[in-house]
Amino acid sequence: MPETAANDTVFHTYRLKNGLQIVGQPMPDFESVSVSYYVRTGSRDEQDATIAGVSHFLEHMVFKGTKTLDWQQITLEFNKIGAELNAFTSHESTTYYARVLGEYLERAVALLSDMMYPRLAQDDFETEKEVIINEIARSEDQPYSFTYRRMMHTYFGDHPLGHDVLGSRESIHTMKVEQMRDYWQRRYAANNMILSVAGKFDWNHIVELAERYCSNWPTGNAERNVSHYEPLRPINDIVVDKKLKQQILILAMPAVDIVDPDYYAAVLAGSILGDNDGSRLYWNIHQKGLAESASAGLWAMQGTGIMIMEANSTPEGAPHVLKLLRAELDSLLTDGVHEDELRRAKDKWISSLVLSSESTFARMRSLASDWVTEGRLVSIDEEVERIERVTCEDVMRSLHRFPMRDKQVLTALGPLSEQELVA
Repeated sequence: MPETAANDTVFHTYRLKNGLQIVGQPMPDFESVSVSYYVRTGSRDEQDATIAGVSHFLEHMVFKGTKTLDWQQITLEFNKIGAELNAFTSHESTTYYARVLGEYLERAVALLSDMMYPRLAQDDFETEKEVIINEIARSEDQPYSFTYRRMMHTYFGDHPLGHDVLGSRESIHTMKVEQMRDYWQRRYAANNMILSVAGKFDWNHIVELAERYCSNWPTGNAERNVSHYEPLRPINDIVVDKKLKQQILILAMPAVDIVDPDYYAAVLAGSILGDNDGSRLYWNIHQKGLAESASAGLWAMQGTGIMIMEANSTPEGAPHVLKLLRAELDSLLTDGVHEDELRRAKDKWISSLVLSSESTFARMRSLASDWVTEGRLVSIDEEVERIERVTCEDVMRSLHRFPMRDKQVLTALGPLSEQELVA
């Protein structure tokens, strides 16, 4: 039976015998439908350093050919139905999706299901290595991207979340196709995947399609290390590049994880501190012309989370901007939040949620995320209720539970040395 939320939102859930979870939200006023396979695997699941980057590499290989179609045929078949097709890999998941008119949903499901069994041919594997290595090189040429990836590695150290999504030149160059095949077999198991659909569709038809195309998929090992992590001590990781004309600063510190009861309060805390407009960092640093950008926000994952503050300024102004970042955090921790700024943060988040609810793609993503996080589906109305319940006291509790002053990891890139920056 379908589940109905308080605002008459209808949800459907079903699990195949092999463990494949299906989730859906009909949006009958739409002509389009978004469908995806969410695979609960990412760089944090690459325990062996010799396969660093395999999740993202495998995402590329899925588009290189299946048991029945080569890469050109995959592209042509999706073109025939006018599909928007793409995929993305993160630290925690890999998602393959298509957005089509409702009449083409069956073909889209058939094609995406076929892609979940890629051919992983040796020649394609070797060719795609160069594509990945070039992608790594491009990311290293982007100062902010380089600094952010460096921060993750410095903050998490040997913890799996310290693994870079792209991997390294060395790991990609030396990786064997047999290692990728083994990783695919372990992580792309039916019980580690979610078929998510939102938009114009018939639920019984979706279940029938899943039974037709996926019921023979094997079950496998879906384990993951979700232990909480905090750095043992504060760290300054300053990368000096005299050629740069800017100084990039990223401060990271411990915060709540994605299932913590204080999650909503902590997100609002990050918004009050440093969202892109109207926050403390925006008014006191960016709008005063002290930095090109200054922001903050929560990144909550399974088992752990980090609050991130960042700024991009001239080298001359960077030491002062760094002091201001820390001063704004100290002010928030010491003086608390005001009702009016909490109200503004709530209104911005609620508006964003409601606007995104009008997108089949956004709802498709949320369904899979909600199922992984909570084991159930959450309506927009319930999300809004959770946000509205947050008090100023809740916000402060979410911050004071963690050693935010004592375990700060500073990652910086620019012409300044540590002595010049943290004088």
